[in-house]
Order: sequence, then C-alpha cells, then structure tokens
Amino acid sequence: MDRMRKHANILFAAADLKRVLLSGSAIVRSFFCKGSTTITRKQDGSLLTEADLETNELLRRELTRLFPSACWLSEESADNPERLSNPWAWVVDPLDGTKEFARGIPEFAVSVGLVHEHEPVAGGVVNPVTGEIGIWQQGQPIEFGGFGVMKLPPSSLAEASACISRSEIEDGTVTPCVSLVGTVRAVGSVAYKLLRVAAGVDDLTFSVQPKSEWDICGGVGLLQAAGKVYRRCDGLPSRFNQPQVRIKSPAVAGPAALVEEFIARYRGLMDAKPAAAQALAIS
Repeated sequence: MDRMRKHANILFAAADLKRVLLSGSAIVRSFFCKGSTTITRKQDGSLLTEADLETNELLRRELTRLFPSACWLSEESADNPERLSNPWAWVVDPLDGTKEFARGIPEFAVSVGLVHEHEPVAGGVVNPVTGEIGIWQQGQPIEFGGFGVMKLPPSSLAEASACISRSEIEDGTVTPCVSLVGTVRAVGSVAYKLLRVAAGVDDLTFSVQPKSEWDICGGVGLLQAAGKVYRRCDGLPSRFNQPQVRIKSPAVAGPAALVEEFIARYRGLMDAKPAAAQALAIS
C-alpha cells in the first residue's frame, strides 16, 4: 500500500490518460471508417498501415508530454536500449490487431501501459470502433465503458467461455487447448481480448503463440486492477521493459481460480500429448 501511494502522488490524472487514448482511438477509427489505407509489410512479414504510424506519433507526443520521465517502447518505433536503465517506460501498441483492421473486422485496439520497475502502474485499452474501453491508474478506481451487462465468472472451466485468437484458430496451433474450456470463439487483437476479460464480458482468454510486451502490457494492468490475473504457462512472471520484448510462453488470463485450473490441465495435456507439446514449443 505504501508503494501504491508513493507512485500515485507523482502520476497524472487518469482522465488525462483517457483523453490521450481516445485521441489515438479517433485516428484509427477515422482510417477504418474511410475503408482505405496504405498497407505495407514489415521485415518480419506483419502488416503496417498509415493508421499504425499516425497513431503512434500522436501517442508518443502526448504520452511523453504527460509523463516525460518515462522512456518509450512501441511496436512502431525503433527501440532505444537506453530505456533499460530507466525505471519508467511507456509500453504502447498503437494498433493491436492490424490484420483485423485490414480485413474490416472491428476487433482491434489501442493499448497503452505505463510501467515502473517492470510492473504496470497505469494504462488503458480501447476498441476504436465499438468504444469499449478500460482505464486505470494505481491507487484509483478502474473505469470501464461501452460494455453491456458484465457477468459473474463460472465455477469451473467446463462452464467457461474463452475468447481466443482468430489467427491461432486458423493456423491450428491452439486446437489442442480448445477442449480445456466449455466454449470458445474467435476474437482479434490480444489487447482487445484482455480488455474484455478484465471487464467481465468474457471469462477467459488464452494464447499459445508468442506475444510482445506492447501486445499485453495495457491489458495486464487492467486485469490486475480488476482483481484478475495473467499467467504465463512456463511459470515465469510477466515483467515489462525487458531486454527481450518477445514473450514465447503460452499464457492465460481471467479469474485466478479458473486460470490456475487451466494451467494445471494445460500441463497435464502437454505431458499426455508430447506431439502437441512439441508443436507448441516450435510455434
């Protein structure tokens, strides 16, 4: 509690972070509504659009103005190794779910996290089309908006509904894990899925493919503020502003009891099906 008070008295108001997040969201929404944008590919083959770049520039300008002590780590900016000596970092994905954006599927998000000593202390995620949003700052109440009725979590995995990656369904990598829960449905953008689980709209989300820090930082903060958890299946903690930003371990998010049950069953599945475990390790 003392640590929370120490951080809270030097941070900006959550309303200021919300204003910046919504400004970035408006850029993405405008490109989406126009229905046309320049799409290129990065060296790794992933998609890049004008919306990614313009939103990144706005967020960098406004967030570093909001809290200039923090360094910058974003999917769409060149990495600066000097960030590793700074206890504060903005960890940002200006458009998570670019593939859905390019397909015209409104399942993408703008994700922002502020990290201190490798732990999220503030952040937010917003879907620019639906308006679903979550904002939080350490020491202040979490705020959700744009959602319908939020349900209570089920008592077991057999009753749980999980939103999982459309890409992982399409390539089949998540198939071995689908039987671990009651029902699944495809949703784009990991940040958007984490937002929905934090808000209680979906029970769980899990993923077997590698993720980057900027994919999950904003959503992990929301989960923690909402009393839920994000767990790597390798048992290691989720820490941000690391030298290696790519996180290879499968992971699951949701209420703690369901998450622990999922991890136990996942490990049992991997022990029982070596071929499945090898395929997931390779992915």
